Amino acid sequence: MFLVAALQFLLALTYLVVPLAGHRYGAAAQKAADAEIQRQGHSPAVLTKHGLDFTAGNASVMVSVAIAVGLATLAVLNLFDRPMITWILQPILLIAGGFVTTAQVFVVRYVEAALRKSGTTDIDAKSLIESAKVAFPGWFHPLVLARFLLTTAGSLVILLLLAVS
Repeated sequence: MFLVAALQFLLALTYLVVPLAGHRYGAAAQKAADAEIQRQGHSPAVLTKHGLDFTAGNASVMVSVAIAVGLATLAVLNLFDRPMITWILQPILLIAGGFVTTAQVFVVRYVEAALRKSGTTDIDAKSLIESAKVAFPGWFHPLVLARFLLTTAGSLVILLLLAVS
């Protein structure tokens, strides 16, 4: 159960740090994205219209903190050999968290698809996302990737470890 708890504590940590970094650096990223969209000849309102917001608002931070607290609680329960709640909640995190974190890792593809769907095809999504990424510290994107991997593959490993224990 130690490995299960360790994976859950690591995952909880990512659910704390990623939104806090988004909250800290998101306004600068939004400003950079607004400048890039204007450079491409569009109003920043296009970003709002498509729901592209690089800031981590209070609500998203609170949801992430709640997930982190929940994961830490599951980890403690697993240290005391009480995995029942993990059996219920870890698959939910795998599916729901998997969708959310996939969108964050493959953000350029998601933005391109959203723009294409709306008929806005003259925006360079890659340049737009890259301009916003520059505002975040160098460790941010690897941490987002780690959260994705821990949410998906880590959740599968947790469930597998529970199944064989």
